[in-house]
Amino acid sequence: MAIEIVQLRADDFEDAMDFMNLVFSASSPTDFPRLLPALYQPDDEMMGWNWAVREAGRIRAVVGSFPIEWQLGDTRLAMAGIGGVSSHPRRRGAGYMRQLMHHCVARMRDEGKHLSWLGGQRQRYAYFGYEKCGIGHSFTLSKTNLRHAYGDASSRLVFQPLDAADQTHRAGCIELHDAQPYRCQRTAERFDFQLRSWKNKPYIALAPDGRMVGYLVANGSGDSVTEIHAVSEGNPLLEVARAWTSQQSGNSTRFDLAPWHPLVRQLGPLAESVSTSYTGNWQVFKWLETLEALLDVRASIGPLVDGRICIEIIGYGTLTLEVQNGATRCEKTEEKPAISVDAPTAHRLFFGPLAPSAVAELTPDSAALDQWCPLPLFLGKQDGV
Repeated sequence: MAIEIVQLRADDFEDAMDFMNLVFSASSPTDFPRLLPALYQPDDEMMGWNWAVREAGRIRAVVGSFPIEWQLGDTRLAMAGIGGVSSHPRRRGAGYMRQLMHHCVARMRDEGKHLSWLGGQRQRYAYFGYEKCGIGHSFTLSKTNLRHAYGDASSRLVFQPLDAADQTHRAGCIELHDAQPYRCQRTAERFDFQLRSWKNKPYIALAPDGRMVGYLVANGSGDSVTEIHAVSEGNPLLEVARAWTSQQSGNSTRFDLAPWHPLVRQLGPLAESVSTSYTGNWQVFKWLETLEALLDVRASIGPLVDGRICIEIIGYGTLTLEVQNGATRCEKTEEKPAISVDAPTAHRLFFGPLAPSAVAELTPDSAALDQWCPLPLFLGKQDGV
């Protein structure tokens, strides 16, 4: 039977959503337009991010490849997130998902993407060049922590849900988000959808005089915060986290934070626990530009020891990474490498979450990697696919 790989369009929206909801609802009820409204709309551009295998005209498999622009200071990296990977139950084993994945990865390379992210089972996606790596922190802050730190003093901040029609506070949230030096670019049109993805809800934090001092995004029960920002004046960020935790019905709240988030240092001496973990399955296409950008971000988080390391990534080439008086540099070289690794190992070596010496045997000439890495490869939940 003839099959074809097609790029979907707006008029495919209903059929595609019915198909994907059918496949994913086999394990739990799923409604993609409600789950990820920032990605699934009856729009030619947004539906065009999805590729399908049609068999006799009927959709039999879908893979979405969604563009993400990652702003790291003055550098912008072009990413693509893979999501909505689905095959019809009666066509599993036919190789349709494999064809679509190879198709999407090839397009990423052709389009000049720097790197790609996806969630899912590790070995399943290793066949397409992905490796589980990255680094993110989760802090658990409890009411008991707050009682010992603040006594009976209560926060004067209050929270209210961000109404989708509230353009004034919505604009304030956009301003706070866009003030972050490291962030994924969001269009104003999709911003509210992204705050509400994954069935989460945005809330604004208000001072006693009614001024908005921050916002956060939490799950339905309020015990997990996936995004939190505040104004710089007076630095109320920790107070927003404290007030939110104290006002929830449960005893504790989990805050998922990027390595560079200022709340990391503030919660460190207060939270009951912290865990550091992978941030997903990643594939780097442009190693030079990606390492250069992330090494610079790492230097902004904390001082790096001076050094120069020459590393070969088998199948890509040899790079030198250098830190000198706080300045960082990465370039291609023909020099003999101090260490040689394949691409999966390189992902874990540079991006963690384990220290490089726990990934590969380092030489004296590459020992500085243990201080420089893991580099902060992170994608927040609300920007995920």
